[in-house]
Amino acid sequence: MKNYLCTICLMFGIYLSFSSQADGTLSISYKLSNLPDHIKHNILVYLNSKSYDCQSLLTSISQQRKDMRTQIKSAIEPFGYFNSEINVTSSPKSNCQPLELQIDLGQVTTISRAHISVIGGDDDIDALLATHKLQTGNPLIQPRYEALKSQLRQMANEKLYLDARFTAQSLEVFPDTNKAEIKLVFELGQRYAINAINLDMGDELKNDTYLNRSLVEKLITIKPSNYLTYDDLYKLKQKLNSYGYFEQVIVDIDEEARSSTGVPLTIKLKPAVKYDYSVGLGFSTDAGVKASFKYNNHRINDQGHQFTSHLDLSELSYELNAAYKIPSKNKPASKWFNVNVAYRDEQTDQVDSQTSKLGFTQTRISNNNWQNINFIDLLHEKFNIGQDKDESLLLVPGISWSITDADSLPRPSRGYKLQTEIKGASEDVFSDASFAQITLFGKYIHAVSDRNRLLYRTQLGATVSSDFDELPTTYRFFAGGDQNLRGYDFESIAPVNSVTGDLIGGKHLAVGSIELEHQFAPQWAVAAFTDFGDAFTNDFDFKYTVGAGIRWFSPIGPIRVDLGVPLNQDENDFRLHVTIGPDL
Repeated sequence: MKNYLCTICLMFGIYLSFSSQADGTLSISYKLSNLPDHIKHNILVYLNSKSYDCQSLLTSISQQRKDMRTQIKSAIEPFGYFNSEINVTSSPKSNCQPLELQIDLGQVTTISRAHISVIGGDDDIDALLATHKLQTGNPLIQPRYEALKSQLRQMANEKLYLDARFTAQSLEVFPDTNKAEIKLVFELGQRYAINAINLDMGDELKNDTYLNRSLVEKLITIKPSNYLTYDDLYKLKQKLNSYGYFEQVIVDIDEEARSSTGVPLTIKLKPAVKYDYSVGLGFSTDAGVKASFKYNNHRINDQGHQFTSHLDLSELSYELNAAYKIPSKNKPASKWFNVNVAYRDEQTDQVDSQTSKLGFTQTRISNNNWQNINFIDLLHEKFNIGQDKDESLLLVPGISWSITDADSLPRPSRGYKLQTEIKGASEDVFSDASFAQITLFGKYIHAVSDRNRLLYRTQLGATVSSDFDELPTTYRFFAGGDQNLRGYDFESIAPVNSVTGDLIGGKHLAVGSIELEHQFAPQWAVAAFTDFGDAFTNDFDFKYTVGAGIRWFSPIGPIRVDLGVPLNQDENDFRLHVTIGPDL
């Protein structure tokens, strides 16, 4: 019985073409019938990689015709067909327009024996072996064989099995019987832990003129003896980059220095500039044209203190913020303090307010990535709502928790964001009004296919207040606009003054959204959505809208253009919404 070892190089093209052209000859078009699309595609990729002459192809003993048959068989065999029959026909007057290729694939080769094993236990790799499709009795699809080998290598390397190797790898095909035998033995070897961390801080850092070395060491959350993955190292690099202290972060495993005790990790840090400035421009239909100016001092001292200020301008408001950040001495990577000062002047169709705030916050990041913020704000606000004018001073302590997780932030196929906040004030403690308030926000994204996503969003709020009229607009709820109830104007939904008819804001909020997004091009998608809910005090008046939009995933982030239509108001109305920013 004839047998041989197959080494397959499968070519996949970027696009599908039905013609081939030699220099100075007419283009040849091919007609292929009764073939699966993936096999037809691969045949055309192979044929279009060569140049053929029509007259030579129509000559039964020509070298070009033999070469074409070889190319076609090479394109078919990776899918398990080793006994195909090929017939080439074309009218002499047609000049190969088209050249008909009649192909009988024959019987598919199946796997008669598969010995696939991994020496050394690993749960993730064991799970891969339990789901692969190279089982006895299955058709031989040779790209699956190469893919499994590649996956085993990648998973082993990801988890620092640096000595992993195949001790046996063979694929034997027996064309006479349409059978194949597979043998793969993969030896993991030692999984290497980190046995040392070499910190290269450069000359500036060494001399403590940039940052205290002790602070930098505490920013590195990986410790010796940890078992890591390359994904862990990537996240460490991202985290170090996020602090603003470093212009460049290089995290590298020194594989050549591995030993029985582990492998060393080298972290190289290049200092960032101390000061930077930025200017930004944006647009949304709620606020119109927006501009921002930001100043950062990334290093006030060697303890890592930082200062940030930014001015935000729009057609509705301007806001000035300044913040001083103090990292915790013991846990600077997961705990810090902020002193914040802010002033905001806002004028909308419903509200005219001037707000000043002094705030103190403590931020903590837990091991499971929950962010906890404890805060206390001293807030003074002058506000006009319709014909009513008032002024309030409040001391507002509060606490919040939030978490965000996604597989890819630019356009996640799976991800979620959860956030809740509780705050309040008392007339007995430096406040003109007493209130307690809780807010909840949630967003969930999941892919239903390669090109389709579902996005769910909900936002809830509830307030208890002894004197709602004294409560500043900062703590009242309004609905409508780009962020909820698309189809309605910005903050146009809320309870009204029974005498003047002016919107006064509500004690409670309940809004939600369901959106289906379909990607029709690499950077483009269309969406259909429905929004619903209300901002209310006593009676909940359910409002809902439907709409459609287009998405461009631009270099600066997703740009969304939506057209929303309210369904439960008398007049036929609609509103265009334009927003820029990440999904989560």
